[in-house]
Amino acid sequence: MIRITLLTLLIAYLSVYAWKDWFRATCWLVLLMAVFQHPDMPKSIVGIPGLNHWNFLFLNTVLSWISNRKKEKLTWEMSQFINVLLLIYGLFILISVIRYLYDYSGVTELFEIMGVAPPRPISDINEYFINCLKWVLPGIIIFDGCRSLKQYNFAVGCLLLMLILLALQVIKMMKLGSLTLGGDALQHKALRILSNDVGFHRVNISMMMSGAFWAIFSMKELVSTKYYWLLILPGCFIVFLAMALTGGRTGYGTWAILGFFYCLFKWRKYILLAPLVFLAVIMFAPSTIDRLSFGFSSEQPTDTQNIDFEERGVDIYSVTSGRNLAWPLVLESIKEAPFFGYGREAMGNIGITLRMRREYGEYDTFAHPHNAYLQWVLDNGVVGAIPVFLLYFLLLKYSWSLFRDRTESIYVATGGLSFALLLAFLIASIGSQSFYPREGSVAMWVGIGILLRVYIERSKKRLGKNSTLIDG
Repeated sequence: MIRITLLTLLIAYLSVYAWKDWFRATCWLVLLMAVFQHPDMPKSIVGIPGLNHWNFLFLNTVLSWISNRKKEKLTWEMSQFINVLLLIYGLFILISVIRYLYDYSGVTELFEIMGVAPPRPISDINEYFINCLKWVLPGIIIFDGCRSLKQYNFAVGCLLLMLILLALQVIKMMKLGSLTLGGDALQHKALRILSNDVGFHRVNISMMMSGAFWAIFSMKELVSTKYYWLLILPGCFIVFLAMALTGGRTGYGTWAILGFFYCLFKWRKYILLAPLVFLAVIMFAPSTIDRLSFGFSSEQPTDTQNIDFEERGVDIYSVTSGRNLAWPLVLESIKEAPFFGYGREAMGNIGITLRMRREYGEYDTFAHPHNAYLQWVLDNGVVGAIPVFLLYFLLLKYSWSLFRDRTESIYVATGGLSFALLLAFLIASIGSQSFYPREGSVAMWVGIGILLRVYIERSKKRLGKNSTLIDG
């Protein structure tokens, strides 16, 4: 009760403050994402669904931004091409929802069989469209308002602090002793505890932490040696522990891939630490090695019978967590409607989920393909995929361009931060995630907003124009 009261007072203060400084209020919104999903947080105010503390502050911040940016004589500086791609992105999200609402009979049938309450159009509009925009807007607002080095530091600080606070919650709930459990036991414990006690699914946290480690490490380009030892390294260590405790194999692999890129192209001396890190993991966190090797033993049983797996001791079902059953069915359906797809929630609506339930049992009922690329193409077709995938490719390219530019330390730090969050999401999308923005992608979209701001300011510098962000 005391925590809720203090939170209410903080939100009330920030909601008023937002009309004075919408940029800092937005940064606070990002920071509050660390606790917003916690099960103890109120889901409504005075019984109004959707009107919770975070949404109340969000509403005040957005209204202040819209009404005050013109008074502050701010010009919209995002490149025209990125503007168009973002608008197309949003348009396809809207079209997918409209197509779903036009016919969601397949989802209704599936829900009835599973004994779940049928879908409600009003709730679906909120979840499938309004919320998608809501998770992106903080990044857009931060892009528009980040015009000075002071604002840049505040935005980056809130973003990284949010990720560290989330990591601390994972460590607190999971306990360090969990690292000595077997890989399968760690996975099931993380699945149960993180969703119930932190509010984020373990797969989402694993993805966020794998990118957060290198995002925080990239900040060493901006700080002195003293703060490197006092802030950067402890922050990285906390995030690494949280990532290990999620039991997310994709997160482990993503962390290693990002480390390979950074060490190979920028910080080569850290390659020498790789064997030491590996030995430390084996000694103090054997469960992570167990998770990585899960499925590569012919002795490990599966929960699905009568399925032929590849030989040589590799259990494809265990390695892919059953995705090898879903993906062929999804690809088959994509071939039947390759250009425009089927609309939102296609996997359930066109009967793929129901087919899997009948053929493989309840354990292998997939509500979505567990692959963001396949999900997006299934829902929106190749026509919807080209502009969206192009947008992410360009953002990744911009990040790498800044990271490789040694002209200013802020370029390297920003490029490293955004590249880590973007690539972590894109790699994790192979086995999970979604291109429909969710709460787990807020950090990435804030990173994108900061990336686009610094990228534009660099362009100004190259044209000989003054930049209040780069020049201080």
